[in-house]
Parts: sequence; structure tokens; C-alpha cells
Amino acid sequence: MLLRALTMGWAVIYADRTCMYPLLSVMAASMSLSSTQVGGLTSAYFFLYVLMQIPAGIIGDRLGLKTVLIVMYGVAGLGLLGLGLWGVNYSLLLLFAALHGLGAGAYYPAAYGTTLQVVPPERRGYSSAIIGMGMALGLLAGLAVSGPVYEALGDFHAPFVLMSIPTFLMLPYFSKSLPNIKGDRTPTWQDYKAILRDKQLWLINAATFAALYGFWVAITWGPTYLKVEKGFSLGQAGFYTGLMAVTAVPAALLWGKLSDRLGRKPVALAVLPAAALSLYLLAHVDSKPGIIATLLLLGLFTNSAFTPITVAWTGDIVSTRYPGRMGAAVGIFNSTIMCAAIVAPIVSGYLRDATGSLAAAIIAGSAVMLAGTLLLCRLTECKTPARNSPPGNMTNQQD
Repeated sequence: MLLRALTMGWAVIYADRTCMYPLLSVMAASMSLSSTQVGGLTSAYFFLYVLMQIPAGIIGDRLGLKTVLIVMYGVAGLGLLGLGLWGVNYSLLLLFAALHGLGAGAYYPAAYGTTLQVVPPERRGYSSAIIGMGMALGLLAGLAVSGPVYEALGDFHAPFVLMSIPTFLMLPYFSKSLPNIKGDRTPTWQDYKAILRDKQLWLINAATFAALYGFWVAITWGPTYLKVEKGFSLGQAGFYTGLMAVTAVPAALLWGKLSDRLGRKPVALAVLPAAALSLYLLAHVDSKPGIIATLLLLGLFTNSAFTPITVAWTGDIVSTRYPGRMGAAVGIFNSTIMCAAIVAPIVSGYLRDATGSLAAAIIAGSAVMLAGTLLLCRLTECKTPARNSPPGNMTNQQD
């Protein structure tokens, strides 16, 4: 029940996030915005999303991860509803996008902080991949639904109102399904300083940032690239970009299980450079079958297929060196890697404004991903003993 609830939660919160991306060109045309400005909408979301990561993890370690998850998930729903009902100018769109990001920012440290403390070490990669399936499904749903809803109703606000409904419906399901995880003692600031000084954790964070930079180039600007430069309709552009989720689901399960068996490092070193090559190809393929094949290939190696490896790797280190601090550690991890979602849309928008094409932004994204591979080479595996007892206090635990 735990993994099912967290997977569904990821699917909904990810669909909430990605339903905006096919609408960026529509918003730009409706409000006479530049590419940099519409990129700023996604960056406003991710700025608050990133800022919330570490506080959510710290508060969750102290008061309970379940409580933090439910309260802030509701805040995310309010932000999404605000985008749909009151986002009538650019300033209000920025405000509600930021509010939505603030609420959504608590989900990752709470969800993965719970999972990494409940499941045994030998299943961390696979369990993280199962939750990551929700990310992939939400990615596809958000990209595939928002364009047709807009085309049917003629209002770019409508998809946001629609997506707020399942967001609010998840709240009672979380209340029933999730255990409440707390640290085994009240963490001190020295505990958090030790995590912040851990070089291995920072190498994992930096390598995953590089992986996600290329992913967010593809997701935020992919629909616009396909529509404006490749001649797809708005609905087709969102749907085809979302095809990455189709192959990401089985790939995440495969890479996660292989990392549990073979080790995190060899699997990560195989997956990340393949992702860089796939993204590079996207800038050079022109035919519709070639674009579809490239996006499916990219889905095999990027984001929800790759991050289960590194979040499990983080869990291995934290459970061994800093037990009971999982929420904060995962918050630091995700706040670092999601800076890519702030930087990539704006930089890519700037490159488009400067060059007149998104091809340069896509190539730059692939180069950043390739640089992340070099960081992985400096990492070492962390051997974790089999867990004999839970590392923290847990109440209301369910299967």
C-alpha cells in the first residue's frame, strides 16, 4: 500500500507540473511574452520547489514525514487551482506557479525519505524505481492531456483547474495509506553539517544535476521545439514529448534492480552517457519516425530511469553514516538536482532567443549530461549491511 500510494502521488504531482509545458507557446502568444519570460514561469515553480526541499526534510525528520507530505500536497493543489482560476496576468501566473512549487517541493524528501527507511537496502533501487514509475506516468499524462483540453475549450487555464481535482483527492488516500516516519532522535545541526560536508553525497548530487539538466531541456522546451521547428500540432507535440515516459517505466525497473544486484556505479556509468547521446540525436533528427524513436530511446536512460539509481545510492550512504537523517539528506539531494529545472528552462530560452532555434539548447544539454559522467567516475560504492531493525520510529505502518 505504501509504494502504491507514493507512486500515485508522484503521478499526480508530476502531471500537475508537466501540463504547463505544452502550453508555454500558447501563453507566450496570449500574453505577448518572450521565450525567456515563459521559461521564467517554470523556473518560478522550481525556485520555490527547490527552496522547500531541505526544510521539508528537516521538519519531516522532527515531526513526521507523513504530516509534512499531506499538508504541503494540499498547498500544491491550491497553487494549481490558482493558476486555473486567477492566473489572468503574468505576475499572477508567476505567483501561483511559485505557490504550486512550494507545496510540491515537500513531496520528494517525504516520499523517498519514507521509502528509503522502510525498505531493506537490497531493494532500495527497485523500490525507488517503482515510485519513479509514477513520475513517468505523470509526465505522459500531463503532456498528453493539457494540449487537447486547451484545444477543446480554447482556454489555457482549463488544464490547471482539471488537474487540481485529483491533487485534492489524493489527500485522504495519503492519510489512510502512509506510515509516519520520524528520526530515532531529534537531529542536531551538527548532523546536518556532516551531511553537507560529505564529498561522496555531493558528487552524487552534481552528477544527477547534470543528468536532469538535459532532461529538463527536453521536457520544458521539447513541445515547443516539435511544434515550432518540426511542424507538429500542439497536441502531437505534447504527446510525442511524453513518449519518454513509455520506455522510462520498464527502464527504471530494470536499472533499479540491476543496481541492487551489480552495484550503483557500473549501472549509472552505462546509463548517463547513453542519455547524453540520445539527447544529442534529438537535435539532428528531422523525420517523424526518427523523432519518435529518439524520444523513446531518451526515455530509456533519463530522469525517472536514472534517478532511482542515485537516490538509492544516497540512501546507502545515509543509512550507514547518518541513520535517522534520511528526510534531510534526500531533501538536500533533490534541492541540488532540481536546480537543473531552474537553470535549464531559462538558459535554453536565452539560447533560443539568441540563435533562433532550440537545437543549440538541446546540444548544450547533452554536453552537460556527458560532463556528469565524469563525476560518476570519482564515486565509490557504499556497502550497506542488511537491515535487522527499522532505523527510525514508525507508526501506522502498512504493507
